Amino acid sequence: MIIWNTRYTIAHVGPDASWQKAIGSWIEYLKGVGHTPETIRTRWYQITRFSRLIHKPPENVTADDLISHLAAAELGPEARRSLVSCIRNFYKWAVTHNLALIDPTKDIPSIAVPEPSGLICPENAIEKALASPDEDTVLSVMLGAYCGLRRHEMTLVNLSTDISDDDSGMTLLIHGKGRKNRTLPVPKALAARITQRPKGFLFPGKIGGHVGVDYVAKRIKLATGYPPHSLRRRFATISYYRSGCNLLLVSRMLGHSDVTTTMRYIGLQQDQMRNTIEAAARIGLSEFDGRENGAPPASFIIG
Repeated sequence: MIIWNTRYTIAHVGPDASWQKAIGSWIEYLKGVGHTPETIRTRWYQITRFSRLIHKPPENVTADDLISHLAAAELGPEARRSLVSCIRNFYKWAVTHNLALIDPTKDIPSIAVPEPSGLICPENAIEKALASPDEDTVLSVMLGAYCGLRRHEMTLVNLSTDISDDDSGMTLLIHGKGRKNRTLPVPKALAARITQRPKGFLFPGKIGGHVGVDYVAKRIKLATGYPPHSLRRRFATISYYRSGCNLLLVSRMLGHSDVTTTMRYIGLQQDQMRNTIEAAARIGLSEFDGRENGAPPASFIIG
């Protein structure tokens, strides 16, 4: 049994007995090479659950076993890809350390992730949430919708060390995934609420430290009716269009290392589509008739 949640002494079910030693050594390896506690926690859950469901020693697992498991698992594309990445990482380490002869993920193709169908929290849901009498709920929603923070990033905000103020306004140091920090300006509405809070963690735990991700996630879901990540998608989409479609800027604000990840966050706004369709209806092909080389009229050229 391993206790991951230090705020509540909840012992989680451990791995299959035949995997226990290998998983324990792998987790120590991940710690040694500098993975964050959040990443290690996620990987432990994934590989532990896999070991119990596959019910074979790690050295006996085949590619067919893995494919059958993936076929039976009720996972979305992102979760499926994350699981394969975890198992691939484990077996790369296991083969190197002679704990397995082959890597069953070797012939597993990359998991395709479709274009985003992820929800974007609508403005009326955000407005409703911001009217909540619970201050922690309001702050959680603002951090997601106005700054694009992930759940665990919200829990790590420390007003003693992460807030700066100058003539331009308040800025926030965000502790991102993989120890990749970034700094963002804080909108005035959020800054005004933050200044009313005591120093220390923005969301302090009951017994020292800070709250867990479930604390803010539940408040966001209850207040908006949408999952927390829908606020981050809302921030990405609004920022993309308001910045003149500056994908690199939005990627940096979200803390992504690859703009292709950012592209999956950006949705289509109904007003953008409507404006485009109305423009197409107003400007007919007849305007191009008789022009040399089919060049469009000057009024049609954008930018």
